Amino acid sequence: MTENIDTLISAAEQAYQQALVTYQSASIDQKIATKPKLDQAAELIVTLRTKQLQGAITVSDQDVATMQDLRTKVNDAATLQTALSSMVALILKFV
Repeated sequence: MTENIDTLISAAEQAYQQALVTYQSASIDQKIATKPKLDQAAELIVTLRTKQLQGAITVSDQDVATMQDLRTKVNDAATLQTALSSMVALILKFV
């Protein structure tokens, strides 16, 4: 399961990077609504990385699959806010 945490963090980082790209092309209203979750996701990824270094975190195959699915959802400005909220909720399971 150790590789699952690595995969989850990698997918989260990739999803965050894609969310930034999507955020840049969003409308001002979407940016205002999305910015807090975008910032929270960035902070949680750092926290998750720190917790990984501190000890064992159990990440299921389903958690990894969910994060990888969220990576595709942040490509669309219309689903960006929902996807970021889901991403934050998933990461919060481990921090």
